[in-house]
Amino acid sequence: MTRGPRLLALAALLLLCSGAGWVQLNEAGKAAYARGDLVEAERLFREAMAAAPDEPMPHYHRGVALARLHRWGEAAAAYERALRLDPPASVAAAAREGLRALQPMTRPRALPSGDEGLPPPARVNPRPPRAEPPAGSVRLRRVWGNWFVDVVINDLQQATFLVDTGATACAITPALAEAVGIQPDADRAPVLVRGVAGSTYGHVVTIPTVRVGDVEAENVRAIIMPLEGMQGILGNTFLARYATTVDPTRGILTLRPR
Repeated sequence: MTRGPRLLALAALLLLCSGAGWVQLNEAGKAAYARGDLVEAERLFREAMAAAPDEPMPHYHRGVALARLHRWGEAAAAYERALRLDPPASVAAAAREGLRALQPMTRPRALPSGDEGLPPPARVNPRPPRAEPPAGSVRLRRVWGNWFVDVVINDLQQATFLVDTGATACAITPALAEAVGIQPDADRAPVLVRGVAGSTYGHVVTIPTVRVGDVEAENVRAIIMPLEGMQGILGNTFLARYATTVDPTRGILTLRPR
């Protein structure tokens, strides 16, 4: 073999080792994450990072896995590193959303002031404490005539969903799906979704867990689709599992097992 072809073969070999290695590790990590093996997924994403430290995707995916493992500080650092590497816009949005979800867990606690033994200052005409809703119930927020509720996806990401008892299925935005590591099946065609605002196409996925207050459902069917002014819709693939009532006077959603 002459010198020219030898150099080309060496360059191809180096390209294969430096490029395909991290991609394969990243894909293996995603597969481990999908089957619920979070420890193995985190290890594989870490190896992908070591193989290609300037690639944002392994950093972002490791952040998702670390958050699911409740290693909050490391997850935040992984998201921040991914953002510094100029990722695609969708990944950047998902990483920022992941960081927002981690803020309550990573926010430093206030240092003691030395006044712990003193009673709090007196309040003038204090308001009575607001009664907590009973078990199985959560407070709603009224916005432009619609009810919204806080939900937690995959025991990781808090989001605001529209409560829609007329919606056949739940729905989540592409950014939220990316933030919690939910990816549509590439071999499954999108479905047509019709609503009052028009029609669009979305991918059907399964959310491992959806929690509303102290009520949690597993394997909730949902559609990934663009949504205006909200992160998701709480539809009947969740609500129909329960005897669902909305108290508009008190602004409370109650979910009772059927």
